Amino acid sequence: MTVGHALPLGQMVRYGVAGSTAALTHLAVLALLVELAGCPKTLASALGFVAGTLVNYALQHRFVFRREGGHGRFFVRYAMVTAATMALNTALFALFADGLGVPYLIAQAVTIGLVASVNFLLNRHVTFATQPA
Repeated sequence: MTVGHALPLGQMVRYGVAGSTAALTHLAVLALLVELAGCPKTLASALGFVAGTLVNYALQHRFVFRREGGHGRFFVRYAMVTAATMALNTALFALFADGLGVPYLIAQAVTIGLVASVNFLLNRHVTFATQPA
């Protein structure tokens, strides 16, 4: 079964599982750094993003997009996509948490929701594409 432009439903479900695992990792690192280490919220969000990214890459490579090997080829693309989405994550988080005064965990959850669709599209069409755009 597919959704939209030949997007396999199974792939979307797997992406949701991988993304949820990465999001929980991101939120846990954020909360631990803010609450236990007294780290500034925006820095903690960026560090949480990095932790979530490591989890997400492993799951996306093997579980979501089902690629074998080729980490040299895929990881370079993933790092470029991640740099862009990390910048977007950090900017949105700072806007919500610092600019609008939204509690930091809510600000991060909303930001993750907004960044996730951009991340999926970039990873599907650039990072893990057999012939990148």
